[in-house]
Amino acid sequence: MPQVDPDLFDRGQFQAELALKASPIAAFKKAIRRARDVLDERFRSGRDIRRLIEDRAWFVDNILQKAWDQFEWSEDADIALLAVGGYGRGELHPYSDIDLLILLDSDDHEVFREPIERFLTLLWDIGLEVGQSVRSVNECAQEGRADLTVITNLMKAAPSPAP
Repeated sequence: MPQVDPDLFDRGQFQAELALKASPIAAFKKAIRRARDVLDERFRSGRDIRRLIEDRAWFVDNILQKAWDQFEWSEDADIALLAVGGYGRGELHPYSDIDLLILLDSDDHEVFREPIERFLTLLWDIGLEVGQSVRSVNECAQEGRADLTVITNLMKAAPSPAP
């Protein structure tokens, strides 16, 4: 995956646009439209399909990181955003949903309920098709004992670049 691809997503420009907007939604939507246009043009130009899929996942990594950063997560918050499914494997096809696991250390989901709801609402508002689950480490272990496919999926999960 690319480390930097300013044609696909210019982090500095995006940050500047975020600072100018009263609501972040317009800046996110603009970045998503631009990325779709760039990826469509790369497809028409004959870019390798595997590379396009990786480029799309890289872009979504960046957008998710910026979306996550819109919220106040305390420094000692035991919460992680994980990419699962095809996205977790770095394979994000056009129009695929973005599978996310929000992993909590604590079984008490209420502590993070409001910021998680606002985070997910932002993702929906900017037009991302998200499949999400919110689970504690203990809940993942329980589900894994009951269903081997859960363990397999978690083994292939990747931390999103968001903290």
